[in-house]
Amino acid sequence: MTDERDLLKRLEDIPDPAAHVATRLAARPPAPIEAPAEPSLTRPARERRGLVAVMAGLGWVALFSWIEGFRDDLGSPRVIVPLAVAAALSGLGLLLALRPRARGLPAGVRAIQALVVAVPVGFLIAAVVRSRAADPPPPLELHVRCIASACCTALPPFALAALLLRRTFLSAPAWRGASIGALCGLVVAVGLETHCALDDLLHLTFAHGLPIAAGALLGAAAGAVRGRA
Repeated sequence: MTDERDLLKRLEDIPDPAAHVATRLAARPPAPIEAPAEPSLTRPARERRGLVAVMAGLGWVALFSWIEGFRDDLGSPRVIVPLAVAAALSGLGLLLALRPRARGLPAGVRAIQALVVAVPVGFLIAAVVRSRAADPPPPLELHVRCIASACCTALPPFALAALLLRRTFLSAPAWRGASIGALCGLVVAVGLETHCALDDLLHLTFAHGLPIAAGALLGAAAGAVRGRA
């Protein structure tokens, strides 16, 4: 009968199949893991940042609209009711995108994706319903002036949102950034219509709708780069 001690000694003669892996790892040590330069925000800090960004953005849009001067028919129901509805919907959308749900979890990705699609589609449908054929069509100078006004109105809120909402998204940062950018663009579009009385479909779609499309694209880019918590 073979001695068990002899069998155990023979185990040492069996080559290690992973020896080359150990040799390779010893020759190339893993890269050191560094702590993030900026710590992730707590839930109250994320809420405060979101509230500050929303209030500052709304304040800027209101200020710029006041500087541009309000349209003469702003108080008529045909004008003020759609603008009030759009402003209320944009506020609810921002609340959905930023406010955490039960147990501190953010809104689901499907809800955020639906929001990104609903904002421009809803704006386009509203533009088609509210537009009237202009005869003669508005001159090119009016389109260019409104596009310039849209850019001046939109850039500060977009930059502020990208700055204050960095490292705040727990999941799907590109989609969440796109939703906030599109909603900021909707607020800017509401601000534009408080002083621009043109209701030509081409003007409403491209001049007033530009901040929504640009906000969604810029928000997606900012969220993908600096949005993840």
